[in-house]
Amino acid sequence: MEFHSSQINLHSRLMKIIARLISYVFHPLLFPTYGLLLLLASNPNRFGPFGEKLHIVWLIIIFSLTFLFPAVWLLMMRKLEMIDSLNLETTKERIVPFIATATFYLWTTWMFKSNVHLKIPTDKLIFYMMLGSCLTIFLALVINIFMKISLHAMGAGNLLGLILPLIRISTYDLRFVFVALILIAGLIGASRLILKAHSEPEIFTGYLVGFMGQFIAFTIIPKFF
Repeated sequence: MEFHSSQINLHSRLMKIIARLISYVFHPLLFPTYGLLLLLASNPNRFGPFGEKLHIVWLIIIFSLTFLFPAVWLLMMRKLEMIDSLNLETTKERIVPFIATATFYLWTTWMFKSNVHLKIPTDKLIFYMMLGSCLTIFLALVINIFMKISLHAMGAGNLLGLILPLIRISTYDLRFVFVALILIAGLIGASRLILKAHSEPEIFTGYLVGFMGQFIAFTIIPKFF
């Protein structure tokens, strides 16, 4: 019985280690960077003429403004004891980080919309992707009033919402990529459940909100603006 119990404990610890690794690799703030990489990889004919140097500039801008800056802001808030944990375990703790992150995301979106003033050539697909990320944050801010939505699932939903318009315009067959993203989204959700960070409704709401953010940005907004 003791041997069986130790096996269960070992299996449980191993599952939690894998779940934490998945949560780190697919940190919510990394999804705009992953989104840009997906755009570049799936549309070589469209983005190739811009050149690799400009691709790197785009990556640096998006990675810095959507990951590094918000991450530093979170660390500062933790240092000043404005939040109890970097995991933002309560809805109250999430309000200020959400607003700060939304500000950085808006800044990034503006940079890719106002490229004429900044003299940085860009493409409207990047603008729509960032706009979808902004909409997702603002939707999450509203839903945060009622429940602690899963940010990891929200990021996964963002990629699922992004891949659908890319399937229509890419020169590649992205159906297998779509299936892979569904599997990744499932792994992310399972990881959050294993770590007991969220309930199933919080995870499914995250998927929906993330998907809707990109869907609105790519499908609805272009029809009116």
